Parts: sequence; structure tokens; C-alpha cells
Amino acid sequence: MRIFTFFDAHLRGDSPRLQTATMPGIGHCLCVIPATAGFGHRCDYVRLCAGDRHPATISNRPEWWACMQGGVLVMDGETELAVLACGDVHTPEAGRAVEVQAVVDSVLVRTSPEDGADSADSAGMAEFVAMNAGEAEWAQQLHARGLTWAVCHHGALCLQWRARQQPDAVHTVHLHPGMAFAPEPGDDYCIDAMLSGAGLLCCMQPPPCSSAVPLPHAQRKAA
Repeated sequence: MRIFTFFDAHLRGDSPRLQTATMPGIGHCLCVIPATAGFGHRCDYVRLCAGDRHPATISNRPEWWACMQGGVLVMDGETELAVLACGDVHTPEAGRAVEVQAVVDSVLVRTSPEDGADSADSAGMAEFVAMNAGEAEWAQQLHARGLTWAVCHHGALCLQWRARQQPDAVHTVHLHPGMAFAPEPGDDYCIDAMLSGAGLLCCMQPPPCSSAVPLPHAQRKAA
């Protein structure tokens, strides 16, 4: 099991920085899951203050944005391409130049393929999941849907696992908003909501066919 946090990002030297129009990022970007993690993409938290306007050019490979907090407009000149509220997902058009406008203080998660990624699906798919206290078998459902990683979106969750290399040792981490986990192959894990209304933003592997059944309480609001 791998755990990713803001603190880890600071240790790597990825401190918040204001990107300019000539750089690939938007707003105050903080890399939470680096391209070196081996998922074929990187994940950035983007903090935007109310009234911020940031030009951005989308990469030439598919990426996705998810609104974790606040409200954001995605504009092309005077054309409104998307309105994102908390819990919304947007897949911007590859190679397009846009402007991101924060209506209120906001947080976006931006997942983009790493340079040289072979697959067009290397950024995965975004899915918001709501969990209530006492609900069982969430780990099995996430695994069945091809979970790559998940970040706590709201509330608090208890993550417990046994690693394949140490099957007798039980590890426990309490996840709060901003903490992400990525199961390793062979990990036996369970995840429980400590309070009703807890939520995860999940990065899933694309399903093998369009008939894949979404998770219970899942939200995939594509804008």
C-alpha cells in the first residue's frame, strides 16, 4: 500500500507555485502523486482563489479535472465550456487553450499523462464515491472496478491492510481530506467510513467495455 499526502509532496520539493501562461499548470499547483509513481500519469492539487483567472493549454493526450471544493468555470474566450461544482468531473479537449476562472475559493484535482505514456487511457477515469458508516465490502467493490488510487474527498476513513510480504501484520491509516492511497498488487485491504457522508475521488482503470456497472453511490458528472 502506498500513501500520498501534501506532506510527502513538500518533502519532494513540490511546494506550491504560481504557474504562468507559458507553463502547463494552472493556479497554485502541488504534485501529490508524481509521474515517477508508475501509474502512467501525475496528479496535482490545484488551489484557486475566488476571482482567479488562469490561461492553460491542455496536453495532447486525454486528462481529467475533478472539482473537490468550490466552483470553477472553464472558458474559451466568451464561450463557457464547463461549469464545475464540488463533485463534478471535466475531461477537457486535448490540445485546446482555455481559461480557468474560480467563482469562489476552489480546489481542483488535475490528472494528466506522463510524457511518453503509451496508452491514451493512461490518465484513467475519475469517479466520486460516497460512503456511509457501517457499509461493508467497499474494498472488494473498488478492486473489482480497477482502482488505481483514491483520495479522501470528504470526512474521515479508516484504511487497514495486510501486505503480501507481511501477511501477519495489519497496518492502519486514518485518511482525512487530501490523503490518497494506492493498493499494491496482492494487498488485502478494507476501507470504512468513520462518519456517514465520507467520500473518495477514485482514479479507475478504464473498463474493458461500456457495459461496466458503476459503483453504488458513485458520481461521474462529466462536464
